Amino acid sequence: MLRTDLLKPLNDLAYCCECAAQDYTGELKSELSGLCQLIQRKAPGYEAHEIQAVLPKLESARDNYRQGNKEQGAMLLASVSRGWWNVVLS
Repeated sequence: MLRTDLLKPLNDLAYCCECAAQDYTGELKSELSGLCQLIQRKAPGYEAHEIQAVLPKLESARDNYRQGNKEQGAMLLASVSRGWWNVVLS
């Protein structure tokens, strides 16, 4: 069965990935910070265990982008995205 409870965070993460792909670093850092805050607060739609479990990876991605380490940040975002999609589709 499709896990629709992860679609809201996945949509936010997709936007972050779009910003990264277009090299909109300022927008990416803002959006990624906002996503981390939603997860930290366990806002509605962001409370699932699979979402909470990757918060350290998302924070690390955000920190890497803040430090100019775009490649490492992108690898972390891709890793989280693949993991969430695997959960949604399983």
